[in-house]
Amino acid sequence: MSKKIIFTLVALAAIAFPSCKKFLDLSPKNDIGESEALNNKDRIERALTGAYSRLQDQSYYGFEWMNAVWLSDDNTTAVGAGTTDLQFDNHEVLASSNTMEIAWAAMYQAVNAANNVIDAVATVKDPEFTDAEKQDVSGQAYFIRALVYFDMARTWGGVPLVLTPTRGYDSSSNVAKSPVADVYAQVLKDLNEAENRLPATLNRNIATKKAAQALKARLYLYLKDWTNASQFAGTLIADASEYSLVDPYENLITVKNNTENIFELNFTPTDGNPLAGIFYPNGLGGSYRIGPTQAIVALLTDPAKAGGRGTLAGNYNGTPYANRYRRVSGDQQDDDVSILRLSEMYLIRAEAKAHLNDVTGGLQDLNAIRNRAHVLPAVAADSAALLQSIEDERRLEFAFEPFRWFDLVRTGRAAAVLGVTDPKNMFSPSPLRRSSPTGCWSRMTDTDHHAYSSSILSK
Repeated sequence: MSKKIIFTLVALAAIAFPSCKKFLDLSPKNDIGESEALNNKDRIERALTGAYSRLQDQSYYGFEWMNAVWLSDDNTTAVGAGTTDLQFDNHEVLASSNTMEIAWAAMYQAVNAANNVIDAVATVKDPEFTDAEKQDVSGQAYFIRALVYFDMARTWGGVPLVLTPTRGYDSSSNVAKSPVADVYAQVLKDLNEAENRLPATLNRNIATKKAAQALKARLYLYLKDWTNASQFAGTLIADASEYSLVDPYENLITVKNNTENIFELNFTPTDGNPLAGIFYPNGLGGSYRIGPTQAIVALLTDPAKAGGRGTLAGNYNGTPYANRYRRVSGDQQDDDVSILRLSEMYLIRAEAKAHLNDVTGGLQDLNAIRNRAHVLPAVAADSAALLQSIEDERRLEFAFEPFRWFDLVRTGRAAAVLGVTDPKNMFSPSPLRRSSPTGCWSRMTDTDHHAYSSSILSK
């Protein structure tokens, strides 16, 4: 019988270790410090802003976690990087990976920020904080927590579920690792809370009811609940007054808050990200840490396959580079990061319909994306052919976004496409303690990682 793995989440306990304050400060930009009680509307709203900032952390959607996902697929490869990046390229990630350590910490800091907001809204007594406002604020926090745990589940498999604020280290900081099924169940529970609490307003930079529904569509796709995946994706597709496919494709990159984005992280020069720089060659001001593979360059530069998406491939004096992120200048590193967009909803519904043997309906959704890209419609004689076409389309549509690796794992195609056959290499091992000048890390063991990975892939 497998032993339960106990994780000491000291990375969340910044207050108990003052020496860790700089490394684990929960208020990097816009929110208030934990030393100030969240006892009124203003402080809680500022804490919510801080939770969004945690999503934008350079160790999460700001770069490191995305970098790990990109390097795991067949669209990108490590160029000017060290051994850490090569671990992902070679699908041999070690428990001592610094990238995974800091991503793990950043994600749990985002969870803790959301937990603090949820907890505070439930107990605050501020007459200026209306019930509708409380519902909205807590709904956004539930969405943030759901998004983080969803990303953690597909990265590590089972992880500890921490659902209450961590404000110091004690015995409650030791939390057992939950199976991936339990993590996804919690994600669904949080998304139901978010959907019920959030207003049906349009705001592409914060969680809304439609953002919760879009993330539920993605979750149901991973759970292979084809009926619900199709239904929730269809909810977004039907809302033509607020969401529409952007044409030309180039505008997805250059126009912030465009009509295709359902939820995007809004970066400014103040809280910018290095995403353009890691892809751009030195001559364009970048470090060229990651380059596109020959295979994806060939696809993107073939007008018959990529169409308008060819803009994603650049070439500088014979050096190919990914052109998804553009803002490379030191004072303009403010590329937004799309988390949920309408094109994904079309392809989710197409995949769900393929599994429901609705080949005609699935082709209609797939070809809506191909039509926007200005390529000829796809044809498919059966569900198997349609699923292959959808896989190929997702590779192009979401090139240099964190999709491809997770798509190949969830569909069981990682072995055939990437040659990754060992189940334990399809999920990262949970971080193991390394020496840190902060002294904030606790030891984490992962002897059951292979068993967890095998159980995940069997579902």
